[in-house]
Amino acid sequence: MSTFEEIRYTRQANFDIQKKDLVDFQFDMPKKVYGNCNLSIFVDDYCNADCMFCVAQLRYENRSMIYKKPKIEDDAEYFRRLEEVLARVAPLNVSVSLTGGEPTLSPRFAGVVRLLDKYNIRKKTITTNGSALLKEAEGKRVIDHLIDAKFDHLNISKAHYDEARNLVLMPYPCGERGCTNEDLAQIIPYALSRNLRPRLSCLLLKDGIHDLPGMVEYIEFYRKLGIDNIIFRELMDYDVNTMINREKVEYCQRNKVKLNDVWQDVDKDSRFEPEKNILGYYYYVEIYQYKGVAVCSESADLRVQKEEKDAHGDIVYEMVFHPNGNLNGSWVDSEDILLKYNP
Repeated sequence: MSTFEEIRYTRQANFDIQKKDLVDFQFDMPKKVYGNCNLSIFVDDYCNADCMFCVAQLRYENRSMIYKKPKIEDDAEYFRRLEEVLARVAPLNVSVSLTGGEPTLSPRFAGVVRLLDKYNIRKKTITTNGSALLKEAEGKRVIDHLIDAKFDHLNISKAHYDEARNLVLMPYPCGERGCTNEDLAQIIPYALSRNLRPRLSCLLLKDGIHDLPGMVEYIEFYRKLGIDNIIFRELMDYDVNTMINREKVEYCQRNKVKLNDVWQDVDKDSRFEPEKNILGYYYYVEIYQYKGVAVCSESADLRVQKEEKDAHGDIVYEMVFHPNGNLNGSWVDSEDILLKYNP
């Protein structure tokens, strides 16, 4: 059995946060910060797509909460607070990710990007459905805002290489077309030529890409457009008993593809060369090389995330800046508040 397989099937038992680098840090209270900690700036909860597998919604709904985020209404006050938080956590030398909702559609997007450019952040990433990358915001295209602010990574969600199938999986209620393959044919080479590395993110679904042959077709399609980095994700596991959206429960149960099954086929395919694996506190990643393309695959479990955080309440695994001005150690804006916003 390979090292990948040994860790793959026992990953939850193998993770021990006490063996990781932990840094003492003073928030509103003293905490220990995981050395690989990332700061996610949750720009806005609005999204123009209505995906049944939306992770942002799932993080709330699996805790019996409605996905609705209060926010600081005044723009000047929002940016003052964001800069205050960035300055406070700067000594931790965190990586920063922009996320949402759809962050590129927020009226505050360009301002957030400019603000991040003021700080010497070691790595800057954005996760987007890509629909606005070629559109203008405050006088220039969204993708150029990212390039000018020296963003490192551009994660674009694309559930299928076939446009019609993708629109079924990632529907746009207002009749938008989303980020098309025609758009990607412009975005990928343009970003690569300007040191912004694009990565496509594909969620494995029974109704979509669901097995190794489908993954290979997806890789080959976008490899021809110049992509060199793709991640395939398994639908997150969650506590069915606390999930309030029954329609989503049924969808996820019907569409669940288990990476443990797919990995067995990958192990037998000599075109995939194992590179490394990453064991996180509630996720597990395997990375392969396929004809010059870095192919990542990730599984995650929100139940394990909660168990791990409950067991180590003094440790910050990740930080999230929410629209309401709170800095939290949780994706839920009322939980694990590290720096509370006091208007």
